[in-house]
Amino acid sequence: MEKMFKRSLLGAAVAVAAVSGSANAAIELHGQAVQLYGQAAASYQVWDPTASGAETNAGVEVESRIGFKGVVEFDDFAPNFVWQIESGNANNRDSGTDPWNKYHGILGGRDTYVGLQFEDVGTVTFGRRTVAVYDYLDWPHTNPGLGNVFDWTNAIDAGYEDRADNVLRWDSANFGGFNYQATLSGMGSTTDAAVISLAGSYTGDNFSVHGGHYTQGEYDETADGATTQKGDVNYSLIGGSVWFGKATFTAGYKMMSNDLANDDQDAISVTGQYWLSDKWLTKVGYAQTFESDLGTDNESTAITGRILYALPSMVWYADVRNYEMLNDKENSGSGTRFMIGTEYYF
Repeated sequence: MEKMFKRSLLGAAVAVAAVSGSANAAIELHGQAVQLYGQAAASYQVWDPTASGAETNAGVEVESRIGFKGVVEFDDFAPNFVWQIESGNANNRDSGTDPWNKYHGILGGRDTYVGLQFEDVGTVTFGRRTVAVYDYLDWPHTNPGLGNVFDWTNAIDAGYEDRADNVLRWDSANFGGFNYQATLSGMGSTTDAAVISLAGSYTGDNFSVHGGHYTQGEYDETADGATTQKGDVNYSLIGGSVWFGKATFTAGYKMMSNDLANDDQDAISVTGQYWLSDKWLTKVGYAQTFESDLGTDNESTAITGRILYALPSMVWYADVRNYEMLNDKENSGSGTRFMIGTEYYF
């Protein structure tokens, strides 16, 4: 079954499971048909901005959430019924640190959908989901702390869906290491605004490669009697990982465009991690959006580092994350973040 629960430290959790052999599974309430799962997670963060007059501040970001999911098999109906209801992060409402502020804590705030699973073929779902290529953009290329640059930032005024409502999604089964995904979304106001996303990956003995494309054509959006033209926005992603024993290296390249602005911009993400022992992991990352075709000095950079201690179904970590957004130390997103945190999965 396709990925059910996108986690900020997913790769670490997978590694923990592999090392410890005792990672917790979802709690079965009614066999596989009704399962309870979630995470208890929070981090204490100190933000040291570089903008003149900006104050250093400290706070807690809570990423705890809970969900229900199931796979229902029938005697006289061939596809399995799949479903999921997942809460948003149970963050403090006044913190402003959760990128999905309007979904604070509500049940259904994250991946929530229903669908049919055709064994050995694939699964079709509809509801609130991530678009196909975004799963690969998010993991592995935004961990640790590279999403501010590689995911969210561009200088070409292009907006892209990541997790969205009104998503129709297909996830194929695994065919000898190859799988693919396709989504159709963005049409809640008009079908002219359709977002099409395609992606796929292949995993071998010690490597995995993936790629995908996102496109939304030009359309007119009418609101309060006014018509606003929205540009033709696209991006493509290619990337992969290779692992040698305790070391893993990843790289991703993202090519973005906004035809209405007649501007393009590329981005890169590179990470390396190494298991110092069966408990201690170190990881470093670098991301950059390059100068856009029409821009001058509008690149952004992120340099991050992590030390992590693994327990069964749980990690403790400490991060240092430095950002310079749009080549401007006076930008509100430029500065250094220090953080310690933990995540426990069930």
